Amino acid sequence: MRRLLAIAALILGVSSCINSVGPAPLRPSSAALDEAFSISSGTSFATLVGAKFGGVSGLAFDAASGELLGVSDDRDNSRVFRLRFEEHPLKVEPIGLIALSGSPVKLDCEGIVLLPNGHLLISSEGVQNEDPRQPPGILEFTHDGAFVRMLNLRERYVPPASGPITRGVRSNSSFESLALTPDGRTLFTGTETALAQDGDAANFEHGALSRILEYRREGETFVPGREWLYELDPIARPDFTPDFSVTGLVELVASSDRELLALERSYAQEAGERGRELNRIRLYRVSLDGATDVSAFDSIAGRADLRPASKQLLLDLGKAPGLPPSLAALDNFEGLALLPPLHDGRRPLIVVSDDNFSNRQRTWFVRLMIR
Repeated sequence: MRRLLAIAALILGVSSCINSVGPAPLRPSSAALDEAFSISSGTSFATLVGAKFGGVSGLAFDAASGELLGVSDDRDNSRVFRLRFEEHPLKVEPIGLIALSGSPVKLDCEGIVLLPNGHLLISSEGVQNEDPRQPPGILEFTHDGAFVRMLNLRERYVPPASGPITRGVRSNSSFESLALTPDGRTLFTGTETALAQDGDAANFEHGALSRILEYRREGETFVPGREWLYELDPIARPDFTPDFSVTGLVELVASSDRELLALERSYAQEAGERGRELNRIRLYRVSLDGATDVSAFDSIAGRADLRPASKQLLLDLGKAPGLPPSLAALDNFEGLALLPPLHDGRRPLIVVSDDNFSNRQRTWFVRLMIR
């Protein structure tokens, strides 16, 4: 029987808070870097027969096995890594994998939640650079990786099957995040940036309004509920001329149905094989209290009467004291997971980076302490 969840909220992916009682709502006032561990891109593991390690975009903790489950965003081989996790010193090691099979759509997996019955919920960005496009969504799989169902998704999020994206999620800017409340009754995801019909994506001059989606437990599944606007920061301006830049909401942690942690990632790249790069990784506390429910609006364009969720900066990772020199340029951090409280009341929070299967990047696991 599944070991009960004293540690159920444990690590990465933000997405694994499944205790039936759960901790009191998290109201952090600060966050500090504690420890870091990394795995080089291309590292081979005998435990991963026929599969590369990398592309880790979100994680969940399996209280039954004491393992981490890390979802990979490899579009051609959708899978979840089983990871052995040690806290002191921080260490993560792949020990196996779960192949995701039977999906009716092509996946670009980004977030993961472990349900109390052992099933997995996976958020997928869909595939918008192929014809016909594959829609975004949230899919349920058994613990062995067999497809169960797709959650219903409001039509406003689905881009046209072909042609210009005039509505729905933008290419590669969909559901990066996935989070479950401690009572297991409310699920959250969010768009990485604004829907095409809602407004412009962020640039160096201005931010954007993405959407946070609520799903409520109903019987054996989850159904769409309220929606709120989330105000993204502008892209961090580099001291070079970039040929590519992006920013977005890439992960959420839910401590209650009103309180979240949000991870924003900003990236700019200079032209050339060895061009300079600038990453900015910021962690925010988010409150939905007082925010306007926009679930009735297919588009918010032209409206000035809508109040977004409020947010408070907890940590700018690049400015954190104790950042290892090898991490000075940061990396593509995309996942979060909240661990159980320590005896002094602090909460460990793990941040994970996606190496994009690139030899210029690594898979980093960074532990923060939330007070």
